[in-house]
Amino acid sequence: MKNIINIFVASGNDVDCRRILNILSDQDEFSIAGVEKDEAGTIIKSAQLKPDVLILDLQPPGMGGEELAPIIHRRSPSTAIIMLCNKDEDNYACVALKAGISGFLLKNVDTDKLAPVVKIVSSGGYYISASIITRVFSDLLLKKKLPELPYNNLGRFYTTTERSIITDIARGISDEEIANHLNYNIGTIRNCLTNIRRKTKLKNRVHIVIFSLIHGLINIDQFEPLLIKPPEIKFDQDKENNPRRKRKTLSEI
Repeated sequence: MKNIINIFVASGNDVDCRRILNILSDQDEFSIAGVEKDEAGTIIKSAQLKPDVLILDLQPPGMGGEELAPIIHRRSPSTAIIMLCNKDEDNYACVALKAGISGFLLKNVDTDKLAPVVKIVSSGGYYISASIITRVFSDLLLKKKLPELPYNNLGRFYTTTERSIITDIARGISDEEIANHLNYNIGTIRNCLTNIRRKTKLKNRVHIVIFSLIHGLINIDQFEPLLIKPPEIKFDQDKENNPRRKRKTLSEI
């Protein structure tokens, strides 16, 4: 049985609202929880309905998505928010993401991507309009076509260990530091990386991170700097009383 994703739509334009609803109605696993036309109604109804996904299509002069998102999340923390926006600006996308927006789509450019993006953000992922990502990342990184994924199986694409390894790669630490952080043998980390490359069909570590971010397989908020503690120095007489913790092997993952 499919998991039903409850969606709330906030749009101030009747034509745009109908277009959004038509796109969403083609998906059997989507359920429309409600529709609103203004900011006040959106805040009140979101708190009442607590939808899985809120689609914001409220354009100026009203409150922007970056202002609404914190208010909505205080009342419905588990609701993922997708914002449709006319501003094709890198800085505005960053402000929106920091405010709690999970999906940032350019209106009349990315609306056709709405259904897959709903699935991405409902599973805890993020999506930024490709035209903005192209400027955030270099052309060299994004000219290579990233593989497509079956959106109904995102949660099982990586193991928990593989996701942790990719998140550590995004922090910029080495294989040896990843092994120390996750308490695995260095050989285990490298075997896992081989599995990740096989799954993604990508060999470049940066491409793997971008691929994982775009498909919602790792989260932006996990990229904070990681503090690697230096190994503790033990005196010889302490070895028997303080044996070094055994590292895990691939079979224990």
